[in-house]
Parts: sequence; C-alpha cells; structure tokens
Amino acid sequence: MIRVNDKEMEFCGNVLELLLSLNLNPQVCAVLVNGEIVKKEMWENFLLKDGDYVEIVSFVGGG
Repeated sequence: MIRVNDKEMEFCGNVLELLLSLNLNPQVCAVLVNGEIVKKEMWENFLLKDGDYVEIVSFVGGG
C-alpha cells in the first residue's frame, strides 16, 4: 500500500509505471517520494515500496 497525494492505493512498480497507470503525462510531472524529489532519469529504476508517500505535481500552462 502506498499513499499518492493523500489517497491510499495498492501499487507495485516504479515511478514511471505509477504515472502511466494514473494516466498522467510524465513530461509535465514532478514526483517526490517521502519528501525527496526523484529525478526523471531515475523514474524507471525507482521502485516504490509499501508505506511510501508519493506526491505528484503536474504543470499546467495557460494564462
């Protein structure tokens, strides 16, 4: 069980797989795991584990 933006969910995989499973565009996201920024180049190798707290921020353009 992990917590993503204050919602608990069952998930087993890496950060990139999480974003794709949530139908988020990885090109416009920043990810923190347990308060630490995870660099995009690490997403495929960063496995999420039980108890992790993930914060996902999406950037939106406009004006």
